Amino acid sequence: MRRALGALLLAGAAVLASPASALSRLEIEATLAAAMTQVADQYVDPVGSRMLAAHGLRALAVLPGADAPARRAAIEQAVQAEHQAEGLAPQTRILADEILRFGDGAAREAALYAALRGMMASLDPYSRVASRAELAPPPASVGLELSLRNGALTVVRPLPGGPGERAGIQAGDIVVSVDGQPTAGLPLPEAVALLRGATGTRPALALRRPGTAGTIMAQPVRGPVQAPPTVQWERDGAVALIRVSGFDSRTGTQLRESLDAAARAGAPLAGLVLDLRGNAGGLLEVAEQVAGMALPEGATIGGLRGRTPANAHPLRARDALLPHDVAVVVLVDHRTGAGAEIVAAALQDHGRALLIGAQTAGAGTIQTVLPLPAEQGALVVTTARVYRANGARLDAAGVTPDMLLDEATRRITVRADLAADFNSALAQRVRTAVATAPAGADTARLAALTALADAGRD
Repeated sequence: MRRALGALLLAGAAVLASPASALSRLEIEATLAAAMTQVADQYVDPVGSRMLAAHGLRALAVLPGADAPARRAAIEQAVQAEHQAEGLAPQTRILADEILRFGDGAAREAALYAALRGMMASLDPYSRVASRAELAPPPASVGLELSLRNGALTVVRPLPGGPGERAGIQAGDIVVSVDGQPTAGLPLPEAVALLRGATGTRPALALRRPGTAGTIMAQPVRGPVQAPPTVQWERDGAVALIRVSGFDSRTGTQLRESLDAAARAGAPLAGLVLDLRGNAGGLLEVAEQVAGMALPEGATIGGLRGRTPANAHPLRARDALLPHDVAVVVLVDHRTGAGAEIVAAALQDHGRALLIGAQTAGAGTIQTVLPLPAEQGALVVTTARVYRANGARLDAAGVTPDMLLDEATRRITVRADLAADFNSALAQRVRTAVATAPAGADTARLAALTALADAGRD
């Protein structure tokens, strides 16, 4: 099992593994039974198999071939039968009956996949089905960092030197379709999967660019893309600025190397700006490691609460990297989620860092990858919620910075519950610096450096 925070991005083809022959009733029932059992046993909240089966049936009603009134009526009758069925075996049998009515081969496989997706969609925004192809994605892509913004597949940035950049794709472009298939309404992993494929192939991307009329077409050449480092650093006087864009298996090592390099690049460090803007999370153990870098050994970072022992335990600091006398500012925004929220919340709860920016995403849940039988892919299931050190749920409201920055108006507001005791001189210095910043300036970075001004300069 693999555990991650927030939406798990697994790129690949968005279909189940293609069998050599049509799926048999036995295979279909085994897959449905495994899915329903694993969800019932491990999902973060209690959920019944009867409810899952009913959602799977209703998902069949929107498939091609199910639009005839008689067909829809039969599916609704099956839903009513599910509500009366006692036990897993009759529930899977009823659902399998309806899947088999869609014929052989690809149509039957598509119906099974639709039923599984219907089950997962009934749970939460992060639980879903991952195909075998997604778990072992093709080696080539177009080199774009993507996110969903208001439901639109949006380019965060093209990777430097990658196929997307060479094809003229820009940050902020909206990918409307890939090879004629619309991306609207697709979960992020499935939309990303459309962009992956064999090396040398050229997907046709229809783009909408803010401020430009009409549709722009681009055809980047797929190729192997080296994932960029998740950690980057620079110095500004006695302050190190370290940006962490995500938490993958390389992040811990890169962070240690960056802190070491920054410390050796000049006079002793007096301050650190940890930039978590746009960081949507990643691996839980890496988030725990990053949060612990500035906390005392054994300090509580937060905790997991789920329905199994593996998903119910505290998160604790270990292997501190940062001297206690180095002042810390953490930058966050509305895209800061999951693991990055754990880090920000832990440093805030222990009074170790000043948080500046916007309210975070509130994506504090754990997803576990649970394999399906016969290599039919896997379920990505929410198995725990994350609680911060002060006991609050991270998935409820996210993290509120100590100093809220509205970049559009350049207004700084001290968090309401801190206002009475907040350092008014510090707040005024930051407000003035942000208000008088030149056009196009990174006001969050400027606010952080201003807050750390007393930490010293070379």
